[in-house]
Amino acid sequence: MLLLVISALCAVTLGRAVDAGQQFPLVPGSASGPGDIPGGSIVRLCAESRDTDALEIERIVNVPQVPYLDDVIDVFIWGNFTRDISNDSTIDYQINVTANTGDFGALNGTFNICDCIDQMRQPPYSKKPERACPPSEGPVFIDYSYWFADWLVAPGQWSMKWDAKTPEGDRIFCLEAEWDLQCPPEHDGPECLRDARIRRTQNQLDTAKVNN
Repeated sequence: MLLLVISALCAVTLGRAVDAGQQFPLVPGSASGPGDIPGGSIVRLCAESRDTDALEIERIVNVPQVPYLDDVIDVFIWGNFTRDISNDSTIDYQINVTANTGDFGALNGTFNICDCIDQMRQPPYSKKPERACPPSEGPVFIDYSYWFADWLVAPGQWSMKWDAKTPEGDRIFCLEAEWDLQCPPEHDGPECLRDARIRRTQNQLDTAKVNN
């Protein structure tokens, strides 16, 4: 099932516009502490990130801040490319999931750096929703969008890592996130139960109600 995750996370959200009325300027906010990236996002720099990364990330925001199952999450990145980026640059991804039902899943792969991008803005076109990729040297605003479809993925503990590199192997950026993906409060399906044993007990109770 996880073999479908990357294509679904990306494909349904490509071409979405940022919500009307929301303004995301190229100027980043101030840092919240030593080594922190402003924005309060669940997305962080990897330990492998260095000052030599081609993308100097200045701010990351994700909306919604705490995604639920079936949410579309936008990851907004402000930064500065220190050089032009090749169209053949790629992102290696890793996804690991420990579902509430006790199932485990993992997926690794690679996609082109321009895949899954909803918007990429660079001056002098920063006021227009451009999908200008590959990017060139200079300030940039990027919107990556993902959809956690309830018919495709499972709630539980998720971790994701994106390691972007040039064809020569130089790092562009490396980002990672770890969070507890849960069903929205109004959703009470059996897949949302926190423990497989609880789920079996619930199924037994439901069966007993039907038989009675």
